[in-house]
Amino acid sequence: MLATVIPARRMPLTLPVLSYLVPEELEKTIKIGHLVEIPFRSKKEFGVVRKIETVSAAKERLKNIFSVIGDQPALAEAQIKFLEDLASLYHTSLGYVLKTNLPPLQKRKLSKLSFTTATANKKFDMDWKAALNIYNSEEDKKKYLLNAISKSGQTLILVPELADVPKMTDCLSKYKSELTVITGEISNKDLFERWVQIRNGVKRIVVGTRRALFLPWSDLRLIIMDDEGNANYKSWDMSPRFHARDAAKLLSIHHGASLRLTSHTPSVETLYNVRENKFDADKKSGWPEKLLPLPTVADMRDERRGGNYSFLSQELAETLKHSSGDIFLFLNKRGSFSYVGCRDCGYVFKCPDCRLALNYHQDSGELKCHYCSHAEKLAPACPKCHGLTLAMYGVGTQLAENAVRKFIGSDSNRQVIRVDRDTDNLDKLKMEGPKIIIGTQLAWPHLDWEKIKLMAFLDADSSLYIPEFKVTESVWQMLRDAQFRLPKDAEFIVQTNHPDHLVFASLFNPRKFYEQELQERSLLKYPPFSFLTRLLFANPRADVAEMEARKLREDLARLTQQDSCITISHPLETVPAIFGRQYWRVILIKIASDNSNEILKRLLAHVPPNWKVDPNPNTILSI
Repeated sequence: MLATVIPARRMPLTLPVLSYLVPEELEKTIKIGHLVEIPFRSKKEFGVVRKIETVSAAKERLKNIFSVIGDQPALAEAQIKFLEDLASLYHTSLGYVLKTNLPPLQKRKLSKLSFTTATANKKFDMDWKAALNIYNSEEDKKKYLLNAISKSGQTLILVPELADVPKMTDCLSKYKSELTVITGEISNKDLFERWVQIRNGVKRIVVGTRRALFLPWSDLRLIIMDDEGNANYKSWDMSPRFHARDAAKLLSIHHGASLRLTSHTPSVETLYNVRENKFDADKKSGWPEKLLPLPTVADMRDERRGGNYSFLSQELAETLKHSSGDIFLFLNKRGSFSYVGCRDCGYVFKCPDCRLALNYHQDSGELKCHYCSHAEKLAPACPKCHGLTLAMYGVGTQLAENAVRKFIGSDSNRQVIRVDRDTDNLDKLKMEGPKIIIGTQLAWPHLDWEKIKLMAFLDADSSLYIPEFKVTESVWQMLRDAQFRLPKDAEFIVQTNHPDHLVFASLFNPRKFYEQELQERSLLKYPPFSFLTRLLFANPRADVAEMEARKLREDLARLTQQDSCITISHPLETVPAIFGRQYWRVILIKIASDNSNEILKRLLAHVPPNWKVDPNPNTILSI
């Protein structure tokens, strides 16, 4: 008997499985999905059985499987197929993805494993559709969740961030005995115990982050993805760079489970799928409603015309004086100033490594790169023209903190707390008494939103200048999330130089945002009008990076010259172009087809293993 085994380790893309002989004493025991111990080179490794064949004659050079772990398979075949699909789609090692789906591989604990018989895999209905639920309050959300949870079988509830887990478990307190939590932060000991409980069906409700997709599901019936439009569902800093929504779709298909997306502000792609009847909607209109509190939009151009050159509008300054409760001033820029430039020649101080503008930090007198951590002292003169008229532009959290302290005066009983990656002030957010919090998005999940009576976006425009196709949606999601989290009677002020911009005007009419955003994306065939994938390559030499990128682009263009639904860009420089002392290039693939996954897999078969693959990215040029 011959067994095909997926080793639980990173393997070459061209060698995802290995073949082993099954000893006679294991032939009646071994099954697909069994965890086994195998010889690999000069040591022992673990793996999972993918296929079993009866062969008439033993192959002389094949080695025997050492042992089978557990009396029943560790993974259902449906979960293995899910892992294979994910590895193929994201151009990553199947063994690496498999290892993520297994418990900590400790021999002592594994020897005591005992599994129950898993439920037979359900058939997938080819008319599969996800369903969208739009809620407007925490009460609506809780009511929906309690009614939606499957009465039998297992339910997976995904949240975008670790900080969202406690609120979700509190919401589901009536299911406490049946519920467990899976995140990337739990210890190996807890992970092992919970992994076995999920495999044996002891815990039938799982709340977790992206990590919870990789579990030994034995009877998965329902997947609920909360706040589905949140950008944190996309893995951007490590491989595989999967999007939890795409992975959840694959998981639901392979297990025959329902997928329900919930949010106060759906993503543009999801709402498009509802409008096109590709997804169902629990509400007939399918459009999100305006949320309270409605914002006061302060036009900073009018402020300057009136002689106010401060970053505090008159509206905000007046409200700051009289507001009770906590105040949150949001500014997604660290440091004192965004960049330093020469007024004589226009020179801008940039990072020598990644070529991005350096931020000025007043407390240390340094220019710092927030991307690669380069730091240098600010020169007294322009290095290009030697002029002395250096100017500082843009407001950072450090400058805002100093200005607010001066504005409220030393007699104020309010604590001023700055929260960004340059400080260690998260614990101070728990202190009693009124607070003025000046923070970046780092502060967002740690705030006690119920105590906030005033929130202001100090510079709502800054992110809109980034040349990325999802930047408007990103700002839209952030503004709407603030509205959803704030008490309905709180003051909400948005400071902008462009009050007529779509993203601000649409806060009073959400349908307008989606309609115009979809219209603009359709012109350039951006998602949802195509499936977008980035191919990334880096090399210490710029000419090599460019040459390799051009060669791959030519190969892919030749393969797809008859496919009108596929568009492949020429190689582009990333932003930054140099990172980690390497030169980066990116190729964009747009596939305008309902069969995009299969087409992409076919193309990726021709992509060298040293390229990074990023399907459904949040950015185009950013690394």
